[in-house]
Amino acid sequence: MAGRVRLHLRGPTGTEASTSAVLNGGFEVPEPHLLLPARCADSLLGDYRRTAAREAMEAAGGEVELLHAVERVVGHAVASDREGRVVEFRVFVSDADPEVLVSDGGIDALGIRIESFAPGRWRFADETRIRDTEAPQYW
Repeated sequence: MAGRVRLHLRGPTGTEASTSAVLNGGFEVPEPHLLLPARCADSLLGDYRRTAAREAMEAAGGEVELLHAVERVVGHAVASDREGRVVEFRVFVSDADPEVLVSDGGIDALGIRIESFAPGRWRFADETRIRDTEAPQYW
């Protein structure tokens, strides 16, 4: 089972979305990034396709082509009893992926630590409370 957290996201025009997101330590990029399914990106970013750059990347299934949006989103993890720190994310957009993915740098920037991969348990870095994974949300 994947570790998932609830993210509250805000796009550059103020549009907001709440979604579960997969914590993907294998999504290795130098800055905090999100991979947004196209439907989610359409909602948050508006007309991003006009200025986005196509970028080829290696994924588990081989090479994929993603859109690298110029626009950024801000977001934070939300749990039942608290919210995490706000992070500015660069954005990749996928027409094929159905879930939001958080990069390795994004996981660290959010202040999240994965405690156990198989059951998807995680915690905020400044606490000892272990939290259960969120249910998947498909866009």
